[in-house]
This record gives sequence, structure tokens and C-alpha cells, in this order.
Amino acid sequence: MRSRWLKDPLLAFLLVGAGVFGVESAWRALQRDADYTIVVAPGEIERLADLWQAQTGRAPTEEQRQALLEDHVREEMLVREAKRLRLDEGDAIVRRRLVQKLSFLADDLAVGEPAAEADLQRYFEANRERFQTPAVVTFSHIYFSPEKREDARADAEQALAVLDAEAWRSAGDPFMLGRTYAHASLQRLRKDFGDEFSEALASEPADGAWRGPLPSIYGQHLVRVDANTPARDPDYAAAKQRVVAEFDAERRAAANREYLEQLRAQYVIETP
Repeated sequence: MRSRWLKDPLLAFLLVGAGVFGVESAWRALQRDADYTIVVAPGEIERLADLWQAQTGRAPTEEQRQALLEDHVREEMLVREAKRLRLDEGDAIVRRRLVQKLSFLADDLAVGEPAAEADLQRYFEANRERFQTPAVVTFSHIYFSPEKREDARADAEQALAVLDAEAWRSAGDPFMLGRTYAHASLQRLRKDFGDEFSEALASEPADGAWRGPLPSIYGQHLVRVDANTPARDPDYAAAKQRVVAEFDAERRAAANREYLEQLRAQYVIETP
């Protein structure tokens, strides 16, 4: 009689079903327990305390450490509940933050080890012009607007002939970018005045005499150059901090490109 029950297919199915249900219930219980268990390691508490000290300039008291711990637990609970409710899905801000964090992770992996000295020196030699000390000019100018004058250049030449040490401040026309530039790089001057003016100004002697007129993208100018410092050849020791920063930035960019290419190879993109 007992053997017939054991050989009954229905009974076997029920027993297997009960076993599967039991295993699934146990697994869900374990997951539920894990989801509702927040483990705060001693290292995390110390990290929170260090962050507090970095922001305030003093170590937290025991009461403040407890408050930091409570804030951390509160944040963890809210994050878990938000995920449980799927509030992180379809949120553009959350998506952008996740992309940013993953990009930062790829960056960190790219520069996990300091660059080798030989690599830095090769990079420096290959990009010497980027690490030059730029040429700078200190000068004053008087502007003559072609929109306000029939012949701005002729007016500038006439003003130069009678210009004295004090009258220049009221001569010419108003200029929105100012009359005096101190230690201005040629790159900035090209942006403000154009290439022709910048190149001409760089060749003017720094003797404090008024000269011109020099044409710019705005009109005509009389100029007085007080200091004209040419570009200086870069020195590796002096430029090393910039070399490291730019070399690492290129390593990060390359690592991100490689990582994205590897990801792209794993995905199938379907478009309409």
C-alpha cells in the first residue's frame, strides 16, 4: 500500500513542488533579512569622522560621531526604500549621476598608479610648446572708432603728434575693454583685439613712448608699451606639476574611450 503511494506521480509532483516552494521561501527570507540588515564597519565610522574634521577643522565629539552614524543609517535606509520602490528608474538626474560615477571609476582605474618618470619626460618633450611660459605685454592704448569718425586713422595720427603725458587718458573714444592691460598674454590679446594688433604690439619696444596707430578688429589704436616679456622655453622641473596633470588627463580620456569601446562591443543596438 505504502509503495503504491510512493509511486503515485501526483504525490511525487506535490513533494517536488513543496520542496521548490520551501527553497524559494527560504531564499526570499534570506534576501529580505539581507535587505533589512545595515552593517556599519568601523572603517566607515572613521571615514565619516575624517570627513567631518576636514570640513570643520576639528574632530567630532562622541555625540557628534553618534549623530554622523545616525545620518549615515538614515541615508542608507532611504536609499534602499527608494530602490525598493524603483524610484531610481526613469529619473534623468539619477541616470546622469550613475554615468558620472562610472566615468569617475574608469578615470580612477586609469591613473591608479603614478606615471613613470620616463613617460612624463617623453610627454614633456613631445609637447614642449604647451608648457612654455607665454609672452606677456603691459601696455596702455587710446582707441579711435571708425564708427564715430570719418577717418579714424588720420585722427589717431593727429592725436599722436600733440599727445602729452596726461592728456592721453581723455583722448580718443571710449573702449569697452579698458585702456590699460597688465601682463596680458598674446593669446588673450588675440581674443580681445585680433591677430594683426597682437603681433604688431608684441614687436613694439617697451620704452614707454606712444606709437601707432595699430589696427585692431575694432578700429585704430595708439599704444604705449611699458613691458614686453617674450616667451620662455619650458623647464621640466618647473613645469612638472602641469606635466603630471595633463598626462593623467590624457590617460583618463584614453581609458574612457577604451572602456566605452569595450562596452559598445557587448551591446546590440536596435533602431527603427
